[in-house]
Amino acid sequence: MDKNIEQIKLIVVDIDNTILPAGKYEISARLKEDFHKALDQGIKVMVNTGRHYTFLPPSLFRDLPMDLIGTINGACLVDHDGNTIEKHPMKKEDMDAITDICIKHDIGLGFKFEDRIVTYANHQKFVDGYIKKDTPWDHTVIDDTKERKHHVEHGLPLGTFLIGDESIIDRFSATLPDLKFAWSYKDGYDVFLKDINKSISVNRALKEYGLTWDNVIAFGDAGNDTPFIEPAYIGVALGNAKDDVQKHADIVAPACIDDGVAVVLEQLGIVK
Repeated sequence: MDKNIEQIKLIVVDIDNTILPAGKYEISARLKEDFHKALDQGIKVMVNTGRHYTFLPPSLFRDLPMDLIGTINGACLVDHDGNTIEKHPMKKEDMDAITDICIKHDIGLGFKFEDRIVTYANHQKFVDGYIKKDTPWDHTVIDDTKERKHHVEHGLPLGTFLIGDESIIDRFSATLPDLKFAWSYKDGYDVFLKDINKSISVNRALKEYGLTWDNVIAFGDAGNDTPFIEPAYIGVALGNAKDDVQKHADIVAPACIDDGVAVVLEQLGIVK
């Protein structure tokens, strides 16, 4: 590949099915070692995820000395301690419209606020569909389905997740043109501002670090990763990514379960 590897100063990685296989809560020892080698060489590592900060695996904070973390699909950039650096909230009218429809149609609704994920409709349905039992996040979601006032003190939500009938969600999504409804899994939809994506977090991080996209190698596996894979100097799709993601990448790595990120970092000589 005709690329100057010495330009790479920032490694940007998605979490789920990129550095963390399904059902795992810690990155591999090999990848941990490679990330620390990169840091020792002056290369920064940034996680860029659709997850809320409170849903990040605790092991990441132990294994990765991250300065900046992109969360909620680009809607919120935070530092290592969860302090917000940049955020992009939803409109109040969109929040109200989603709440009304979810109450009416028995849809589990969890808003991703700056501080926590908070349910405004059908709490148990949301929890049962969004959180696996016996995980680090078992009891992190706040139930505000009676008063629905969390936004008054903590500001408008930065995104939301819905658990419910796909046909109903598809139908009312067309009435909210400022929002993107991204199917995540059966009966589950990630909802966020249409103009916001994961490249927003990287753009702000690049300003903080005094770098450009020509200094970035980016890794991801899903459609919400393509906005930061495509502009990166080296964009990498994992082998488990779908074809419509792989076509945006410069390199297709082995699958996440086969330590694809570590393989590419080592083969390109980015970590030595």
